[in-house]
Amino acid sequence: MDVCVGREEELCYLNDLWEKVPVSCAVCGRRHLGKTTLLKEFTKDKPFIYITGTEGLRSDNLEEINRALSKFSGEQERITDVIDLFPRIKKICGKRKAVVIIDRLSDLVDNFDEINAYIRGFMSRELGNTRIMLVVCDNDSSVFGRFYYTLELKPMSYIDCKGFHPSYTPIQHLKAYAMVGGTPAYQHLFGDMDPDEVIRKQMFYHMSVFSLEAEGMVASETIAPNSCTKVLSAIAGGAESIREISSRTGMSSSFCTKVVEDMEHKGILQKEVSSGMSRRAVYSINSNIIRFYYQVVHRYTHMVEFESPQKAYEEAREDIDRYMENAFKTVCMEYVTRSFDYKFVGRLRKWDDSVDKVIDFLASVNVNRSEKVLIARCRLYGAPFGERELEELMERAKKVEGSSHKVYLMFSGTGFTPELVKAAHNMGERVRLLTLADIYGDR
Repeated sequence: MDVCVGREEELCYLNDLWEKVPVSCAVCGRRHLGKTTLLKEFTKDKPFIYITGTEGLRSDNLEEINRALSKFSGEQERITDVIDLFPRIKKICGKRKAVVIIDRLSDLVDNFDEINAYIRGFMSRELGNTRIMLVVCDNDSSVFGRFYYTLELKPMSYIDCKGFHPSYTPIQHLKAYAMVGGTPAYQHLFGDMDPDEVIRKQMFYHMSVFSLEAEGMVASETIAPNSCTKVLSAIAGGAESIREISSRTGMSSSFCTKVVEDMEHKGILQKEVSSGMSRRAVYSINSNIIRFYYQVVHRYTHMVEFESPQKAYEEAREDIDRYMENAFKTVCMEYVTRSFDYKFVGRLRKWDDSVDKVIDFLASVNVNRSEKVLIARCRLYGAPFGERELEELMERAKKVEGSSHKVYLMFSGTGFTPELVKAAHNMGERVRLLTLADIYGDR
């Protein structure tokens, strides 16, 4: 992954720190979010030493360290113990302004327990006498505690992911994002291939990189992979509360809570924010690639393996459309968070935790110093929205507590009837009709 797409704010942050040299910074974030690519882009016009840990032996890591030092100095560098690393870095940098990157810190720690102490010592006693910008990078955010300046990479937004596929239409952008989310490594894997072809030819092939990645994330990042698979299957099948998940998986409530909380901590699940009469915690799958795998692909595993991926794809078409419909609603919510100064965005739930069937989500926002409640309805497929759907939305919104200043948002992938367009125009700012092109800023 050589091309850095987006990340303008992150690059600006790092360049601002470059002006503060000597300085240290931690860069963290889950794997495949583009940490190394970001740093490569940042250092393309700067002198740098790039040291990365490996999962191999101590000797493998020392060889990598010596290679990096030699590349920077232009001479054959040779240290035999990590205790000599920072004295050597200080010597070869001299008075030269340079970036020193230590990537995959946890792999180095696995081989050199003492390296954290050496980093702290260098930062507290030696860094101030250099012109070095020290950047320590890892998946584990625990390195944050030692640094005043920190940068945590998050998945990219749906709109920033447009940069990976300049030739895509809005519906293609939506499908790609719905399947793999804002993880740059996954977006790069699409290339210029149509998302429907990716689903048909790759998602339903059990040895594809996407399927293996979804399975691998659960296996490598959770405390109890088999139990996590059960939890994900339960949530994919509609379970949301601990009580429902526990019942479907056969786990005790206490153990189920432990597994769910671990997955929430790892970013695989999220505790969903809701509004309305229900106040119980509900959970959903936070990772798009895992969500698509368990809500769609995993249900047809037997067919993929015993019959054919093509047969599984054909049988799953309704599930795929249903998944994309729900993903569209999530993107619409993200559009609101990007477009408004918001206090809350969430789904409206009833006493039994069920989601309202007419109001897809609501938001409390500030518009020109005035508090307003946005009432949204979304439809990706099917007939264009008409006046009846707007009237139904406005009627249901009468039960929503809060501000009397309500604005009705209707998001549609298939457009609006002329009658609705005229009615919305007559209602002014109270009604906003938004298409996929509007959501993706294509007009």
